[in-house]
Amino acid sequence: MSVEAYNIIFHGSATMPDDDSTTQIGGAIDKSTRVTFAPLDTTGTLKAVSSAAGDTTQSVTVYGRNAAGEKINETINLNGTTFAAGTESFERIMKATKSATTTGDVCVVESSAEASGTAQDGDTNEITLAAGASAVDNFYQFMIIITDDGDIREIVEYNGTTKVAKVRTWDNTPDSSTTYEIYNGVIFDKSPNEIDEVRRVFYDAAANPSGGAEKVLYEKVFVYNQHATLALTNAVIDEVDEGAYATIEFALETTLDGTGTNGSGNDRYVAPSSGVGSFSSDAKNVVNSQNFSPQSGQGVWLKLTLAAGSAAAKTYYKLQTQGQST
Repeated sequence: MSVEAYNIIFHGSATMPDDDSTTQIGGAIDKSTRVTFAPLDTTGTLKAVSSAAGDTTQSVTVYGRNAAGEKINETINLNGTTFAAGTESFERIMKATKSATTTGDVCVVESSAEASGTAQDGDTNEITLAAGASAVDNFYQFMIIITDDGDIREIVEYNGTTKVAKVRTWDNTPDSSTTYEIYNGVIFDKSPNEIDEVRRVFYDAAANPSGGAEKVLYEKVFVYNQHATLALTNAVIDEVDEGAYATIEFALETTLDGTGTNGSGNDRYVAPSSGVGSFSSDAKNVVNSQNFSPQSGQGVWLKLTLAAGSAAAKTYYKLQTQGQST
């Protein structure tokens, strides 16, 4: 056994703002919130489904933008293992929330699948996609896979050569008879911690008009090692491609499981004043001598700089964690 990619989860902090007036940003880890680094670009209406037939009284509400850039939202009532369709046309998803606890895993996805097929093989945490699947590494990373056994999972890694997609442990291990569909969207995991909200960072952030002042905003997320017994040693957190994210820098909280905020009464324009390292785009060592202890979280503060007049950017931010494991 070792710490795998599916053991590393990005969670939110206690206070993640949806506006510029919310104060005391950050705080302790919030394991009911997942932070996603998926692009979440969509091209039309959405649909929602659960892996449990009895999930019919709950709903999911999606917040995003349409093709004109306007903020929109829509609530979709669950219908168990049958897809429930929405009517709003989304250009991108910014956040999604679940109304109440569910029995199964739940997802909200685009109306049309990105890929489908019959698996070549499967294992506890893997599925070998059809021979015609993408040959590009991590092409399906962060996408949602739904099998004919009713399992709903996020793909955390994908090898374009072997066609192997890695996921959190299946309820029903796939084999060469398993069919699947892969979608853009978000998942509300039931385990290891039930997720009630999935969101992108810097919700609804926008630059000032040309001639105005530069904006600098701050937000806190957590990288969490959810493995029950194993640490990730020599652990490092880095941007996947720092050249693509010139407007964002990050800094690490100086203790694991930190609860620091940016201070009482301070909105997201105010930086944390203590308990945080330096902001940059450089790779950073996880604190605790790079010993990322089991079931512990590394707080990560993000800093977004928006020059006045900056146009809306249809892009996304992506962090990764690396290290050694037994």
